[in-house]
Amino acid sequence: MLKKFNLFHSILGIFFKNRPYDEKTVEISNQEYSVRGITLDDIKDLLSIEREVYAGELPWTKTAFLVELQSAEPHLYLLIQKEGKTIGFIGCRIFGKDAHITNVAVSTQNQGNGIGSFLIREIQQFAKSNDCETISLEVRMSNKNAQRVYRQLGFVSNTIKPDYYTENKEDALEMILYLKEE
Repeated sequence: MLKKFNLFHSILGIFFKNRPYDEKTVEISNQEYSVRGITLDDIKDLLSIEREVYAGELPWTKTAFLVELQSAEPHLYLLIQKEGKTIGFIGCRIFGKDAHITNVAVSTQNQGNGIGSFLIREIQQFAKSNDCETISLEVRMSNKNAQRVYRQLGFVSNTIKPDYYTENKEDALEMILYLKEE
């Protein structure tokens, strides 16, 4: 059944410009990394990064990742590895003319090296290829470092979503990047 689902998903992907992401090697801050699409086999690594980045919390469960990765809707989920070890990931789903970043995390020891910015730029290319006008995301009000990075990338504050994060009732700041015609 899974093979039939994957074939159906692949056909829909062509329809929605949701083509597979080709694995590639990139250089960021004079370091070499490998970037590729996330598979179901990667979920354990994603959960491990979440635990590290979110102080033991799991904003997304295994089930949430499974549902998102198997969605027929246009989406892109990427991971980045250094020397074969997953050190970060990002996910996005298309909603109309908006590419919504659903999840992004970089291991704490690899933060501040431009990895998150690189991943967001990859999402930006995906958004443009899907004729999106905006990219949106939510960020914890307390996460000033992430907000600073998003602003450097051109995101602007939009609205505050009260009690957005269920585990601690923290508010979220919605931020939007307006994509310009080039």
